[in-house]
Amino acid sequence: MTDLIRRLATWVGLLLFPPPRKPVPYAEPPAAPWPLQPCPLPARRSPYGLDTPLDATAARAVRPYLTAHEQRQRRRELALAALGQDMPGPCWIHGLEVA
Repeated sequence: MTDLIRRLATWVGLLLFPPPRKPVPYAEPPAAPWPLQPCPLPARRSPYGLDTPLDATAARAVRPYLTAHEQRQRRRELALAALGQDMPGPCWIHGLEVA
């Protein structure tokens, strides 16, 4: 039993306080076999839209959080309408006029 306790104590001691390591002598990195000069890469260009410039005013900016809120509200209105309850909301749902 004492041998087991001694072995466990030694093992825990090695885990908590590992023996010091010998320093590794510094070795210089090997010289490069060729001169390391980066090749210039060609400029990256997309093949799309080369003939027409982009018009920022043509597209409408959409805020996704606002669209998600409107969709949730529309679904809630439809669910309540299916239950026969009225909720103030848009007069048009899925392209049909709702009274």
